Amino acid sequence: MKKAVAILLLALGIFMIVLGIKNNMLPPGLTGIGFLAIGLLLFKKENKL
Repeated sequence: MKKAVAILLLALGIFMIVLGIKNNMLPPGLTGIGFLAIGLLLFKKENKL
């Protein structure tokens, strides 16, 4: 379950970064970076178990 959430957060983070760059907006880009960080942490914790 955590792996699915991590993959979803990574995909959403990439989408938010692309949206922010495409429309030249800062908040979606920052949110995307946060989603990527959380997704990577969840994905790494899942693989360590």
